[in-house]
Amino acid sequence: MAEQVPGMGKGNQKKETPLYVKIFIALFAGIVFGYILNFLGGVENAAIGGYVLPFFQFVGDLFIKLIKMIVVPLVFFCIIDAALSLGDIKKLRSIGVKTIAWFLATGAVSATIGLILANLIQPGRGLVLGTVDSVAEVKELPGIYQTLLDLIPANPFASLTSGEMMQIIVFSLFMGFAIISIGKEAKPLADMISLLSQTMFKIIDMILGIIPYGVFSLMTVALAKYGIAIFGPVLKFIATDYLAGIIMCTAGYGILLTVFGKVNPIRFWKKAFEPWMIAFSTCTSSAALPVSMDIAPRKMGVPKDIASFVLPLGCTAQMNGTCAYFGIVVLFAAQLYGVELSLQQQVMMVIQATFLSVGCAATPQIGLVISLTLMTQMGLPLDAYALVAGIYRIVDQIHTSTNSVGDLVAAVCISEMQGELNHAVFNEEEVKASA
Repeated sequence: MAEQVPGMGKGNQKKETPLYVKIFIALFAGIVFGYILNFLGGVENAAIGGYVLPFFQFVGDLFIKLIKMIVVPLVFFCIIDAALSLGDIKKLRSIGVKTIAWFLATGAVSATIGLILANLIQPGRGLVLGTVDSVAEVKELPGIYQTLLDLIPANPFASLTSGEMMQIIVFSLFMGFAIISIGKEAKPLADMISLLSQTMFKIIDMILGIIPYGVFSLMTVALAKYGIAIFGPVLKFIATDYLAGIIMCTAGYGILLTVFGKVNPIRFWKKAFEPWMIAFSTCTSSAALPVSMDIAPRKMGVPKDIASFVLPLGCTAQMNGTCAYFGIVVLFAAQLYGVELSLQQQVMMVIQATFLSVGCAATPQIGLVISLTLMTQMGLPLDAYALVAGIYRIVDQIHTSTNSVGDLVAAVCISEMQGELNHAVFNEEEVKASA
């Protein structure tokens, strides 16, 4: 037996700091440093506004751009690979129908929670941006049929280029169906797609290393520009938005996990905390996706084929936190101008928000863009948009973390509905404790 090198024993090995701890530290360090810069003058200070903030903005933008770079090919190859891993169209159809129905149902529930809270708390009351006379008549929302048609790509290559995520997913699913239908002759193509999917995850692994730096930089810029004043004028809006996310994450997901997943929600959260923290810190579900895809089969007992299908699809198509925000921001804008939205208009808004959220790309600020579209379609004044845009980074954190954990909830529940969830793996801590 070889002699062990002193200091290199198992008990003496330095334990590496987990990624979520680094991110957590970076998040609060960015808040503190950003506030200091704001106290010193922020953008009005020539040195800070001209040199310091542009550098941190560059680092933050670099991180976001790297994430955006990999999202389209990751989703494209991973969805096809996931379809192929299921093996046959019958199983793919079974899981696919359950998954899409789940995303639409939970999105509608989340949007409804947002609307209820906005009606109860009324975050737009107390701020006056205009009179009723200055507001145009609220428009009716476009029909569901057109929204569904917009999910089909007229040109798949144009969709890939422009990053139309839901259209990419639809085309990817058709590719998966076709390759499965071809059979053995398509095996070389299937193997190549599997290899390309693995390659995309290797690129993600490289990008993960700079997450703490990106988080620190983005938070520094936000606080340096706006300071704690960003928490003031729209504090009720922020509180309402966070409350909606918390209710969905605790009560909503808790009920779903208990009823459909037949698992302990507390144990689920112990395993899901790391991807939640990554999504909360970065405001992008794409950064949390690799971690979710690792822990879903390894810690939660979700079969790899279901995890590979549901999680990448959910990264784009399940936006529960964003759906709640849509309901709140529309009511917020209406309340600022004293506009009363009828129950029918609010119901239509929930439906439209649900389908709009299905096509949201998993990148920061996308909810802000979609909410602008929604407010425009409803004929609401856009002055309120400026108020929300200034603090969107803060509320987007609860949106994204709610979205990301919702993907794991969906994977667990759909696995149980398929009769394939490994409860022994999910309860592994309990098994070890009783062993």
